[in-house]
Amino acid sequence: MSETERAEAALMDQVDVHPDVHRATEADEEQILRDLYGEPDSDGVYRGEAS
Repeated sequence: MSETERAEAALMDQVDVHPDVHRATEADEEQILRDLYGEPDSDGVYRGEAS
């Protein structure tokens, strides 16, 4: 594990790890994400791989 990876791992308790953290929280946020990144994948994640 590199120095950077160790530093990042030390901060993981400060990261929001809720399983739905990637889901839209506002009604229009989902449309904005679709406009920017295309449709979400099967996991509901907008990966920016729009065709």
